[in-house]
Amino acid sequence: MVRKASSVHKTRAFALGVLLLASSASAGCSLLPNEQTPLKPPLVKPAQAEVRTIDAKNGSIVKQVAGSATFVPTMIEYYQLQDAGVIHSVDVRAGSAVKKGDVLVTLENSGSDIELLERQIDYERKKKTLGDAIKAGDKENTHIAKLDLELAELLYNKAKSKADSSVIRAKTDGVVSYSTDLQPGDHFDAERVLVAVAQPSGMRLSLEVTANSALADIKIGMDADVIYKDKTYKGKVTQTPASAPETADERLRDEYSKTVYIELAKQPEGASFGAHAEARIIAARRDNVIVLPKSAIRAYFGRTFVQVLEGERRKEIDIETGLTTATEYEIVKGVQEGMKIILP
Repeated sequence: MVRKASSVHKTRAFALGVLLLASSASAGCSLLPNEQTPLKPPLVKPAQAEVRTIDAKNGSIVKQVAGSATFVPTMIEYYQLQDAGVIHSVDVRAGSAVKKGDVLVTLENSGSDIELLERQIDYERKKKTLGDAIKAGDKENTHIAKLDLELAELLYNKAKSKADSSVIRAKTDGVVSYSTDLQPGDHFDAERVLVAVAQPSGMRLSLEVTANSALADIKIGMDADVIYKDKTYKGKVTQTPASAPETADERLRDEYSKTVYIELAKQPEGASFGAHAEARIIAARRDNVIVLPKSAIRAYFGRTFVQVLEGERRKEIDIETGLTTATEYEIVKGVQEGMKIILP
C-alpha cells in the first residue's frame, strides 16, 4: 500500500510540474509585444504634365515697318571726285551755311598752284610780245607771236583746270549735311563723298529699319502714316533699299541699305532738319483670319504642323501658313476657330 501511494504521489507531482511549465511558457509568451501587421504603402497618383494651350480664333495680322523717322533734306548735292587724292584741308563742318562758290575742301595739289602762276606769267609775256610785233609791223614775227600766245593760253588753261580741281567749291547755297572726318594728309579713294550740301527748300523723312523682314516688301508709292507732335500726316514712300541709287561711297551704301525715305503731302508746321516723327508703313494686312503665335507652330522633316488637345488626347494637324510677321503666322489651312492649340 505504501508503494502504491508513493507511485500515485509521484504521478501527481509530475503532472503538476508539466502544468506549471506550460503555465510559465504561456505567461512568458504573453510578455512579448504582439506582432503588428505591416502597413500598405499609400496610393500615389502619377503627376499630370502641365499642358499650356491657347484657343485658335479669328483676328488680324499686319506686316509693317514702323519706328522713329528723322526729317532730312530732300535735295542733297554730294561732292566727290573721280580720282583718288590727298586732303589738304576740310573747310566746312556739318551744319555750316554755305554760299555758291564757297570753298568746301582743299586737296594737295602737288605744286599745281606754282605751275599755274608760271603759266600765267608766260601767257602775259607772250601777249606782250604779240603786241610789240604788231606795233613793229613785222608780219612774220606777228604770226609766230600769235602761235606762241595760243600755245601759252592752252597751257595756262590746262594748269588752271588742274589747280581748280584741287579746290572743291559749293555749287549752290545750302547747309552742309555731311563733311568727311579725314584729316590733312589723309588719302581718299576715288568716288568717296567728301561733303554733302543740302538745299533747305524741302524735307523728307528718313526711316532706318533693322532686323525686320518686312523691309523687303516695302515698295515705292506705298502709303505711310506719320505722327508729329500728336498730329497725323499722310506720306508716300519715295525710296527703298531696292530702289536706292548706286554709289561707290561705302557710307552711303550702308545708309541706303537700311533706310526708307518718305515724302509728306504737307510739311508739318515747325518741323526742321533733325526733328523726329513716328512713321508706319503697312506692307500687307489680313483681317478675319486664324492667327497663331510662332511658338505654336512646329516643323519636322519638312512638315509644318500644330498639336491640338482633344479632351486628354494630343493630336497633330498639318497646316498651311500665309502672311508671316516677326511674331505671328496667318493659318490658311488646317486649324479651325475654337481648337485648343498646345504650346511648347
